[in-house]
Amino acid sequence: MKTLVVLSCLLALTTARMAYVLSSGYEEVVGQVVQGFSCEGRPYGYYADVDNACRLFHVCVPIYDDQGQITTVDQFTFMCGNQTMFSQESLTCTSSVDSFPCNEAPTLYDLVNSEFGRIPEGESRR
Repeated sequence: MKTLVVLSCLLALTTARMAYVLSSGYEEVVGQVVQGFSCEGRPYGYYADVDNACRLFHVCVPIYDDQGQITTVDQFTFMCGNQTMFSQESLTCTSSVDSFPCNEAPTLYDLVNSEFGRIPEGESRR
């Protein structure tokens, strides 16, 4: 039983923080990657990576303890498909013509991510 617990903890440590872990061949799609974005201090949400021309985006997931305190923030990095970029406005990978300007993405971080889990007035859960 102790072995199972130890293995579970090690698995959690290796998979919980996947910042900048991308599929093989990513260089052909996104080029050289700048590892400058951090989820520390950020709430749950999706974040365009401006340092990488929004070809990458991150999902930040705060992890809480039993007292409701954040113990760590997990970061997962994803890349958009060839010739697309992450639009902070729609939280999707789109063509650069249809996308919110990458350099302005941080201005929408709080606004767009604050909508997660919110049910608009007049609508009910189904």
